[in-house]
Amino acid sequence: MRNHYRIKFSPPVSAIFALLLFVACTDPITPEFELKEDLVFVEAFATTVPGMSFVEVEISAFEFGKYVVNVVEGADVSFENVVSGYFVQLTEIEGTYFPPSNFIVIPGQQWKLHILMPDGRKLESGIETVLQPLPISDLDVRYDAELEPLPSSNGTFVPGHEILVSFEDPPGERNFYYWRYKAFQKIVLCETCIQGYYREGECRAYGPNIVGDPFFTYACEQDCWQIVYPEGVALFDDRFSDGKPTTEFSIGNVLLNTKENMVIEVEQLILTPSAHEYYKVLKDLIDNNSGLNAPPPAALVGNMTSADSEEFVFGRFTAAASTSSSIFVNRKGIEEEALTSLGLTNYEEFGDPVPSPITGTAACNESKYRTAIPPPGWISQ
Repeated sequence: MRNHYRIKFSPPVSAIFALLLFVACTDPITPEFELKEDLVFVEAFATTVPGMSFVEVEISAFEFGKYVVNVVEGADVSFENVVSGYFVQLTEIEGTYFPPSNFIVIPGQQWKLHILMPDGRKLESGIETVLQPLPISDLDVRYDAELEPLPSSNGTFVPGHEILVSFEDPPGERNFYYWRYKAFQKIVLCETCIQGYYREGECRAYGPNIVGDPFFTYACEQDCWQIVYPEGVALFDDRFSDGKPTTEFSIGNVLLNTKENMVIEVEQLILTPSAHEYYKVLKDLIDNNSGLNAPPPAALVGNMTSADSEEFVFGRFTAAASTSSSIFVNRKGIEEEALTSLGLTNYEEFGDPVPSPITGTAACNESKYRTAIPPPGWISQ
């Protein structure tokens, strides 16, 4: 039986890392960094909800005259229960590392992350203590025809849905909330092959001296959902609202990229103070960055270290209590135009220079951005 994994919610590691690469190195305590090769960034979570834990490792490189960020494949990755000494081995799937699909952490436990890089470098995290989870009392969305300003435009706004959460904060304790979310949107086309055709699960080029259509499109042979991730960070500190209910707190937006119905899945995590401080700096970095020349508001120092050198490692391993909730969003009655369209389609026909039989569909292959598994809360219509 194949294990199914619900892929991570967090902002893309490479997008965050690209911003960090533009700072210069001076102070060993609150380090800043010059742009160079072999800088490592780790994004990792171990949570109390099955299928939500993962590790992603990326590294900077200089290729074809510019700096890029590449996924690290072939690493040996494990979680360690510090008290029991028990190790959980993670499995690599398309560049992301996952524990067994039924893995969870339990409130009160302490965990560490260990990474053995393909080049032999050993990375490890500090010890993380899992706090108690707090539930989402309500999840809602609000449609706005002018939700966000369009970047680089003169007063043009784009439509979409604002995501709103409500929760009951327990009295007498300081709590730090962090939300991750993703949207599942139905898609029609599963493959487009440029200068070629689709056979046996892949696009294949035309043979020598064969001239065919510039592209062919292939419909999904089963229900298929595109998975859309946010690029922001949503946090809440109950310092000034201890013990009070919070209603319709905005955690992010999903733009009207399509008029297909969707499911929004939200995960609410309770962070330690140090984890909250890290993500607060990360939020400021993302929110305040108006371009690659804008400096970060503070040094983004996580809890990852190199076990055998003084090399600085970007990123953080967070073990956190979490709860999740989903909401189905019907977008059929929206009058505004979607931001994207299906685009041109071109299906194979008899007489095209392609092998028989004529093929019109492609599989919905599981990946970080696509799934054939109905999302929780999906309503067929």
